[in-house]
Amino acid sequence: MLANRLPRWFVERVEPAKDEDDLRVSTLELFFDLVFVFIVTQFTWVIAHDPAAGIVQTTLMLGFLWWMFAGYSWLTNVIPPVRPARRVLILCAMAGWLLVGLSVPTAFADGDIWIAVGMLIAVVIHGLMYLQATRTFGPVFAANLAAVAAVFAAQLGPDGWWRYLLWAAAVAIVWSVPIFHSQRGLTLHPGHITERHGLVVIVALGESVIAIAMAGTGLPVDRDLILPTVLGLVVAACLWWALFSRDLPGTEAALEAATDPVDRVRRVLAGLSYSFIPVLLGIIVFVAGLKHSVGHATEPLEAEWTLLQPGGVALFLLGTAGLRASMRLPSRLGRVALAAAVLPLAFLGPVSAAVQLAAIAAVLAAGLAVERRRARSAAPTVRSAPRPAESPAA
Repeated sequence: MLANRLPRWFVERVEPAKDEDDLRVSTLELFFDLVFVFIVTQFTWVIAHDPAAGIVQTTLMLGFLWWMFAGYSWLTNVIPPVRPARRVLILCAMAGWLLVGLSVPTAFADGDIWIAVGMLIAVVIHGLMYLQATRTFGPVFAANLAAVAAVFAAQLGPDGWWRYLLWAAAVAIVWSVPIFHSQRGLTLHPGHITERHGLVVIVALGESVIAIAMAGTGLPVDRDLILPTVLGLVVAACLWWALFSRDLPGTEAALEAATDPVDRVRRVLAGLSYSFIPVLLGIIVFVAGLKHSVGHATEPLEAEWTLLQPGGVALFLLGTAGLRASMRLPSRLGRVALAAAVLPLAFLGPVSAAVQLAAIAAVLAAGLAVERRRARSAAPTVRSAPRPAESPAA
């Protein structure tokens, strides 16, 4: 057996938490997620430096990195980090992720090998810890290692299209796992997995605030600084509202109602793993455009920057539509329509960055207000039961 080949200090009996148990996100997991702030910041820099190539590179890197980062949410869902050995391993994985973040800006420019080394550390620790809970994770572990091998080949090979092709191969390997893996033997706690994914989005949204602060450092406090700062915060608040007001509570309720473990895992894969790629990529793209707007709010945007702010918001909304579809929540097409309404605002970029941001904020706020009103009107009204008639003797 596998357990006989692992060190005694490492092997332990793992009992998955029941649905009715109150399994919430630990402070160690929150600490772990802070690394994602750094990685998101690096992705933002890559896009801000060269929007066209940066979006392609970020999409490829995020495709693999998000698979593994979400995998750690699954890991701590099954094996809560309560024992010292588990905590030490999580912290070691955190060091690997930090190495990945440091290497992101030069991964395609110089073929930085350290991004592959960092991913190898994260994959090995994740796989060995997950095998403590279920041996059915073996094929997934093998696929993750194969994807890391593709990244090593990409970083050691020549520059150019070959590196892009190998990164795309790594993404294809990991995201094709659900096709050949039946998802049997995997269990997930609805409350924890929903909260953990939501906190990652909060971390990414927090990066927009950091971007405003960093981009405005040393600039005079005038309308070119105040307008994008306030409007960017309004847009970020609308994105928060779009996901956290109804979508994530509805997601947790839908997962709790899914009593079949395989159905639950597949919903998490579709709604919180696949659909969160455009959600996170949308935040990154929007923040890259926002950084360019700070300090230049009243100036026209150049052609390569006009699509970043509305395009990022549209990607985010499409991701939430995918989440709603996966969890069978209402108003999926409404989110697609709202994304379609935001995207043409790219044509306002040549007017000024502030005008474009104000239009995005207005369309978002109006769309969410209409959505909320429709949800209220569609909600069933609860009528109180008629009071029994009092007897004459009363």
